[in-house]
Amino acid sequence: MKQRFYKPGLLVFMVILFIATAGCKKFLDRKPLGIATDGDLTVGGLEGKVFGLYGKLRDESGMADLSTLFFKSVRSDDAQKGSTPGDIGELTDAMDKYQYTKDHWLLNGYWDGHFNFIYACNDVLHEIDSLKLTDPGSLINEAEAKFMRAYAYFDLVRDYGEVPIIDFKVSQPGDANKPKNTVAEIYTFIDSDLEFADANLPLSWVNQFPGRLTKGAANTLHAKTMLYRKDWGGALAKCEQVISSGQYTLLNNYSDFFKESGENSSESIFEIQLYQNANGSVTYGSSYNQVQGIRGSGDWDLGWGFNVPTTALDGSYETGDPRRSETILYEGQPDGIYGRTLPIGLAQPMWNKKVYTDPARQAATGDRFGQWLNVRVLRYADVLLMAAESANETGDASKALGYLEQVRARARGSNPVLPQVTTTDQGLLRTAIKKERRAEFGMEWERFYDLVRWVPAPDGIDALNVLGPMGYLNKCRFYPLPQNALDKNPQLVQNPEW
Repeated sequence: MKQRFYKPGLLVFMVILFIATAGCKKFLDRKPLGIATDGDLTVGGLEGKVFGLYGKLRDESGMADLSTLFFKSVRSDDAQKGSTPGDIGELTDAMDKYQYTKDHWLLNGYWDGHFNFIYACNDVLHEIDSLKLTDPGSLINEAEAKFMRAYAYFDLVRDYGEVPIIDFKVSQPGDANKPKNTVAEIYTFIDSDLEFADANLPLSWVNQFPGRLTKGAANTLHAKTMLYRKDWGGALAKCEQVISSGQYTLLNNYSDFFKESGENSSESIFEIQLYQNANGSVTYGSSYNQVQGIRGSGDWDLGWGFNVPTTALDGSYETGDPRRSETILYEGQPDGIYGRTLPIGLAQPMWNKKVYTDPARQAATGDRFGQWLNVRVLRYADVLLMAAESANETGDASKALGYLEQVRARARGSNPVLPQVTTTDQGLLRTAIKKERRAEFGMEWERFYDLVRWVPAPDGIDALNVLGPMGYLNKCRFYPLPQNALDKNPQLVQNPEW
């Protein structure tokens, strides 16, 4: 099912590394994106530990699990808790209705998981510094660890606002008892990590390492952080570095990106790598797809049923937009991809199609829960729409329209739908780009954060206007710090609005 590309000497090293870290499995199994533009890169001294960080993205609580979905998706108007009313029913009020709780076992794990991941990144960075490693391979290892630390801190600063910056090895639990840093300080810290990553990561990787971090990932994440700060010129420059690199293109069909065959494709910039072999005897998976899978019985027992689309998302698409049927599955209707029809009477009427997996693969592995399907984090369509938004905000409507049209043209395909946007009015074009982001990234972690960063919005598309009727207040842009974190660290203080 999957092509393999090996060099004999590297194969032995990587097999040993598999056993040691269980974190880099798909680097051996995935078809590559291309060849490294800088040639075969020197192996870094800490490469094994860095590969372990990739594994922690998959395994670590809070990085890609159920708590992640509640923070990054359920809080938007596009998704709701799902499952059954009694299954973690208290989180309906907490996350669907913005009645945030300061102490919940699942949500506490989001904070703990992120900081545990940061500590792991710091361990790698500490060792590189202690050994004074400056060879090219070790600089790449350092860049990978700094990207991942920046990624974790970007989550934390968006979700909690002020948090402590921990940039050193934590040897004893009390070492991390530091006061909070300001939001501005955290973004400066993120900037530094991502600038180092951009300077030292390659444009692409050789065959053995598909899915590994690149300059494109560093610049895409950096652009996203700049959008959140309304640094339109900086965001546009970062996006255009990615665009001009020639490393990425949109796939011809929107739906292909979310299939297993679309993993690590030309549209992919950063994915959390999962793996399961052909017969299911070897798995390096994650609960991410399982917790969202259709909650039914028999062949339709595909998961726990959390994070389901809302009627608001269903009704938001332009007439005939093919992305609607590629984002949402409906009970009692054909799946439109594998020739099956969903049964009536499921736990929810609609489901996230972007985590729906091939039944043939399920049968072969004996796993209905899709533990092999990568978690998509950054993709090229986002770069194009971030560039469109940034260009419009800097007054370049022509450039904004060009980037917007690339995304719409791919979505429409050969269908007579989604007419080209032609307005050069900044306000109207801003609204069009906002609507495009919603259609393109339905159920993909973008909507809540977009609405928050758009406050205040003259067109009414922002968190206060859209989420306000569901209970959202301005203070809900940040989540209260978990009570267990305050108990452990006497230097922490609760978010002032909570």
